Amino acid sequence: MQLHQNEIIYPLSFTHICHEQIRWSNNLINSPMCYTLLERRVMYFLTGQVKKKFLEKGLGIPENWKDLVFYLQDKDLGIIGGKKNVPRTYETLSALGGKFYPVKYKNEEGNIVVGKIHWIDSFFYDKERNLYAVRVSPEIMRYLINLTRDFTSFDLGTAMRLKSRFTQKMYELCSEFGGNFRFYDNTEYQLGNTYKERVVPLHIDSFRTLFSLNEERDLRTGKSIRCSSYTDYTDIRRYILESSQRELLALYMIGESNLWFDFQPGPKTGKGGRVSSIFIYIYSREHPKVGEQRPWKKGDDPLIPFETVASVEERKTPYQKLHSNIWYGSENLDIVVRQMLSRYLTKREVAYYMMEIQKESRQHKDSYIQVVQILQEKENQPKFSKGTRQYKRNNIIDYALKENLKVFGWSIQPPISRSKRDVEQDSFE
Repeated sequence: MQLHQNEIIYPLSFTHICHEQIRWSNNLINSPMCYTLLERRVMYFLTGQVKKKFLEKGLGIPENWKDLVFYLQDKDLGIIGGKKNVPRTYETLSALGGKFYPVKYKNEEGNIVVGKIHWIDSFFYDKERNLYAVRVSPEIMRYLINLTRDFTSFDLGTAMRLKSRFTQKMYELCSEFGGNFRFYDNTEYQLGNTYKERVVPLHIDSFRTLFSLNEERDLRTGKSIRCSSYTDYTDIRRYILESSQRELLALYMIGESNLWFDFQPGPKTGKGGRVSSIFIYIYSREHPKVGEQRPWKKGDDPLIPFETVASVEERKTPYQKLHSNIWYGSENLDIVVRQMLSRYLTKREVAYYMMEIQKESRQHKDSYIQVVQILQEKENQPKFSKGTRQYKRNNIIDYALKENLKVFGWSIQPPISRSKRDVEQDSFE
C-alpha cells in the first residue's frame, strides 16, 4: 500500500466521539487483556469506522484490500489519545501492526483452536500531507461484521472516555453480562439457588486469565511470555475492581456511562483461606441499583447473588421436575411441542426446531418432554407472560432453547437464517 499524490483521500476528520453502539464478537470480549489503554482505544475507534463504512450501509466483509484502508489526520489521533498526545498515539498506531490479538474457537470437528490475529496489518505516514493510512486486517473483520450471535454491544462514547485498561475490560465484561443475562450453575441450582439477573460469578483463576494476571507460556514451546502480577486478592480489589468501579460510577453519574457495578469476594478455600471467586453485580439505567447509587460498604444490606430462597417445588432437580410433569410418558409429544412453539415462532422456525429436537431424540428419549418442561417454566415467568410478542419470541430462541435446555446437557443454537431485522431488535433488547 502506497500513498500517491493523486490519490483521492477521504479522511475521518471527527471532532468528537458520539454515544453509539458498536459490536464485538465475544471471542474478542473474552480474550485475555493484552493491550494497553491507548491500543484498545485505537481498536474502539476503528470499530466505529468499520460500522460507518460497512455495517450502516449493509455491506459484508470486503474482498478488495483497498476498502480496508482508513485515512486519519492529527485531529483523529487527538480524539483517540488526546490533543496533547498525538505523537504518542502515532507511535501506538505504528507499533500496533506488530502485535497479535489472541483468539480461541472450536473448529468444525469440535476441536479447540488457539490463534493470533492482527488488528492492523499495515501503516503508512504521508509527511507532505500529514496523513496516516491504516489498513485494518481482514482477519479481524469476521469479529466485527455479520455478527448474528455470540456478540456484545457496548457504547463507543463511553469506551473511548475510559482512562484505565482495567476499566476498559470491566466495561466490556459488564456490557456482555448486562441486560437479561442470568448465570446458570447446576450445582447451585440443585441446592435450590438461582442466580439473580446480571450477577456474574467468576472463579478467581478465570478472572486472572481474563485480565492477563497469570504467567503466560507459549502453548507450543512452553517458554514464559509474561510474568504473573497482582497475586493477592487485596491487590486485585484495590487496583482493578475498586478503581474500575469508581471510574464507571463517576461516568454513570454524569450520564457518560450506561452501567457500573458492585462486587464482593466469594468463599475462601484452601490453605490460608484464599478468595476462590468474585461476584460482579451489574447495574444499568434500565436496571439501576436499588437505593443510593454508590458502592456497597460495610453496614449496608448484604449483597446476595441468589433469588429469594426457593420453595420445596423449586428445589427439585430438573429431572425430578421432569418426572412429575403431567405430560411425562405421554404419546405424541412431538405434537405438543409443535403447538407450544407455534405460539411464539414462525412456521419456518418451528420446522427448524422440530428437526433439531428429532435429532436429539435419537440419543435421548426424553428430549421432547424436556422441551415441554423448559417452555412451561418460561411461560410461568411473570415477566415473560407480560412481554410483547417479539420479546417472547426472542426469549424462546435465545434463552429457553439455547440456554435453559443446557440443564439437560444439550441445547439448540438459533437458526442462522434469522432475518436481519430480528437480529437487530433482540441484540439491543
